[in-house]
Amino acid sequence: MKKLIIVWIAFVSLMLTSPSFAGEHVVERGETALQIALDHDLTIEQLSKMNPDIDLEMMLIGDVLTVPDEGTSFEEYINSLYAEKISTSDVNCEVLADQSVLCLFHAENLTDLPLYEVKFAADIRGQNGAAGHAEGSIPLMQILPGEKLPCSLAIPGRFDAVESYSISIQNLSQSEMVQSSFRVPETGFSETDTFLPDAVSAVATILFNEDSRSDLNNKQINLLAAAYDTDGTLIGVRSLFSDFYPRLDITLYTNNHKINSIELRLEAY
Repeated sequence: MKKLIIVWIAFVSLMLTSPSFAGEHVVERGETALQIALDHDLTIEQLSKMNPDIDLEMMLIGDVLTVPDEGTSFEEYINSLYAEKISTSDVNCEVLADQSVLCLFHAENLTDLPLYEVKFAADIRGQNGAAGHAEGSIPLMQILPGEKLPCSLAIPGRFDAVESYSISIQNLSQSEMVQSSFRVPETGFSETDTFLPDAVSAVATILFNEDSRSDLNNKQINLLAAAYDTDGTLIGVRSLFSDFYPRLDITLYTNNHKINSIELRLEAY
């Protein structure tokens, strides 16, 4: 069988290649990073994030810093940059029994490199005027090139119904090591799905084959399960981080939607 490749990734920062909201600032004698940041309505952390290849404490005269274009906020700039790398689709935000909101969506890697350290934010407004904000990371270490990864964000609050929502990208990194992967190949395990009588919940059971057991022993397993209805709509997402066992079980729940199929993705470290 195809062997699992375990490689420790050296993370590299994104190449900030002047999206439409980008401007430039040429460092002059006597300027400090703090002064430049304040002049462009940025924090030091934001200025550093926009210029990962420049040590702000060791700037030289003539260094060219990336800053937001005039009239553009940091958030607009960073979202225009990330929109070239990743997209979100199939967003479905529903009010749960406790009046919080759960947003389910797919995140798609638009590049030819794996994406790491991806963080999202959701902003929700209810018809009753309630507003909520939540942030979270992708449930796996990486989104592979061209892959759509199921994701979820839980937004606390007391909502009656969702009036509007937005999903934004807060952070991501890329690796130059295109061939590296933490994924366990589908040939390394078998899956059995047990649908409970109400069909709004189900248990996925993973059994690793003998070859995988020798490869994965003493490693950590990151398991992502996604539930879909008969129309292919994403209706449930759950992740599990566990020590390796020859058998793993994960239970999925939905917001009163009947599960038709389950998709699994596994990583090992």
